[in-house]
Amino acid sequence: MGVRWERVKSKGSFVSIFQASIASVQDLDAFIDAASWSRELVKDMGCTDTSIMQVAVGGDQVGLIGISFDWGTMDAALAGSAALMANDQIRQMMGDCGVTLHRRSLMRILGERGERSGTYLSCVYTSGTPSADGMDVGWDLMKDGCNGLMGAAGVITGMSSWTGAIFSWTDSVDSLMACSAKAWADPQMAEIQAQSDTKPVGRIIGRILA
Repeated sequence: MGVRWERVKSKGSFVSIFQASIASVQDLDAFIDAASWSRELVKDMGCTDTSIMQVAVGGDQVGLIGISFDWGTMDAALAGSAALMANDQIRQMMGDCGVTLHRRSLMRILGERGERSGTYLSCVYTSGTPSADGMDVGWDLMKDGCNGLMGAAGVITGMSSWTGAIFSWTDSVDSLMACSAKAWADPQMAEIQAQSDTKPVGRIIGRILA
């Protein structure tokens, strides 16, 4: 059973930061094995949830590893990341597994529905002004094809063409894509997206490993 989130925005204040780190890993099996002990270590540093996936489809990102972390604030994310990279056990593990970090981005979670569980994780990168306005409409349209849905706004992403991201957890890519097509074509959703000038600019799909 995955982590269940109904709503993470309360009275205008955002209560969670989603950190996405992209890396290449030479010894993936050993890296996944290390998650059994490193997960608790990371949580001791203030992280509330973490997961690992490998990009299966997504242009030049195929094969790369995505590691996500949830933090309460951006300060907590920066402090936790610094503590993580300074930890002797983590540094040894990264060296042994041949881990090279390529990118780290911070996003503000705008809303979630359902559960973060499934075989695959889809990330649709979007342009425009990210908004939580379409979460309920989107979930009604997507829930038959995914287990969970999350909207996020990019806060610190480096040079990039995207400003937001829509994450979906699923056990069937076919079902996800069918519901996704329905959602993008829905008149009410189109109106909401037009108000924020939201447009998809790319998608990756990864297999969840841990």
